[in-house]
Amino acid sequence: MKKGCLIAIAAAFALIAVVLTFVFWLTRDAVSSADHFLALAGQNQVAAAYKESSATLRAQQTEESFAQSVQDLGLMDYASVFWSNREVKSGRAHLEGSVTTRAGGKIPLTMELVKEDGAWKVIYLSAPRAGVAAEPAGKPMPSDEKSKALIRETLLAFNQAVAAKDFAGFHEQISRTWQEQITAKKLGEIFADFTDQQIDISSIKGVEPILTEPPAIDSNGIFILQGYYPTHPARVNFRLKYLYEHPAWKLLGIQVNVGK
Repeated sequence: MKKGCLIAIAAAFALIAVVLTFVFWLTRDAVSSADHFLALAGQNQVAAAYKESSATLRAQQTEESFAQSVQDLGLMDYASVFWSNREVKSGRAHLEGSVTTRAGGKIPLTMELVKEDGAWKVIYLSAPRAGVAAEPAGKPMPSDEKSKALIRETLLAFNQAVAAKDFAGFHEQISRTWQEQITAKKLGEIFADFTDQQIDISSIKGVEPILTEPPAIDSNGIFILQGYYPTHPARVNFRLKYLYEHPAWKLLGIQVNVGK
């Protein structure tokens, strides 16, 4: 092999080493938090793990349901973890790897963390194994009460973004799938008419939404809610799409208009 080729190969390996070192440095704090979270689960300190998770996760799941999820996912048998993929993007850490259980079994694991009060906190985890699916196909339809609560929470969060003329916070609440397809800035551009005209839909508080189509989960697992709030002087029309990302339904698309 020619000397020039050897030099090029050596330079390529050196560059890869530098990139890997940078990635490990950039993600080290998130990985440390993830490892600590899993260690708590493995030591049966689920209450402590729940307390150290993100505010968003705790708002979506009670401590009891969280404990059941951790048990169902097999994480209470945690012994160690190897992260094969780790990255930090748009203020969120994404980790993929494999958990080794005390019995020597392997559980594929995906975890996402967000920064809260200067520390990385778990907001999402998925660890499918035999008989368990963290993002199950055929997820049961939310009850009528939960569907209406989901509509109200989504539209009030949207209204808050419009009032602030800043969709960054709203963007953090939507599904990971949609986050990869759209930026907070783009959301602001799409709903520029709302912000420019200072449209306020906070009047939906305390009003029952009317669904014009029966709630449905389509063949792609997308949950669709469509209808309006009979508010005055104008009603608020909506069409919302959600995707289940453990442990909750997360927004995948939104159409809102105010009119007849």
